[in-house]
Amino acid sequence: MHHPRRTPMPSRRSTIEGILALAEGAYAPHTLSAYRADMNIFKRWCDKLGKHWLPASAETLAMFVDEQTAEHRASTIKRRIAAIVFAHRICDLPDPTTNSLVRLAVRRATRLKGERPEQAQGLTYAILEQMLSRLPETLAGLRDAALLSVGYDTLCRSSEIARIEVRHATWNRDGTGRLLVPHSKSDGFGRGRIAHLSPACSDRVSRWLSAACIADGPMFQGLHLGRPSGLPLRTCSIRRLVKRAALGAGIQEAISERLSGHSMRVGAAQDMMVSGFDTLAIMQAGGWKKPDVVLRYVENSETKKLHQRRWAMLTNEPSPSRSGVRAG
Repeated sequence: MHHPRRTPMPSRRSTIEGILALAEGAYAPHTLSAYRADMNIFKRWCDKLGKHWLPASAETLAMFVDEQTAEHRASTIKRRIAAIVFAHRICDLPDPTTNSLVRLAVRRATRLKGERPEQAQGLTYAILEQMLSRLPETLAGLRDAALLSVGYDTLCRSSEIARIEVRHATWNRDGTGRLLVPHSKSDGFGRGRIAHLSPACSDRVSRWLSAACIADGPMFQGLHLGRPSGLPLRTCSIRRLVKRAALGAGIQEAISERLSGHSMRVGAAQDMMVSGFDTLAIMQAGGWKKPDVVLRYVENSETKKLHQRRWAMLTNEPSPSRSGVRAG
């Protein structure tokens, strides 16, 4: 008896959502969300041209890179390539980026769209003190003071600050605090890292939690009708909070505009470098795995202070770089 041939159903593994489902739990949700967006961009581009996105041929991927170069930064193109490589690996398919066509396309993109990564303005101790001195003694002001201090002391990213809960903090008899930073960008397995809070920072956190009557849950919460919402602040809210505090303190607009939720991390790293800490110590304090990012942080605004300190050591003159730089 003759049976009509059936068209094979596409494997769920070959769909974007199927690939992400397989990887769930092995990668951070933020990483998978970024992969989803970039895989969809590549798939739509392939569909428009009638080409296969998975597996993708080297010719197709090289053409995609060349076309993307006209409108996007090299960093964006490399991020999208990483998502495409991820899809092929999850599906146990050959990596098309090993082909010379793709490698040459990436080199062209890098040479044509070479760029230095944009860096947030460092919120150094001097700026932090100015901002803290002008924050009001309101519930929002107490929260903002505590958050800015924690961000500076722990060198946390805004996404890490948003995930901190009350249970992650312990208080010592000498007035200092110990904080478990539960998740980070470079900590894919969620082991966390330990950070320490100065007495001044610990006091600001205690005042905020006491005034807000927060005993558990997110340490830094949004406010609704003058009360804590019970929900953690989003990273965009942290960014706006930093800028608002800077403007309220009369910080120069050119500086305020470049401040972000990442600025406390940048500023603390700059202060540590200028104060004489070596790169390894700064990496340990901020949870960095590679030194290149740390070195880039101090390359611009803090380079002059490093040179001033060197000149002062050679001439035995007071160093202007030491003024206003203290442990927070």
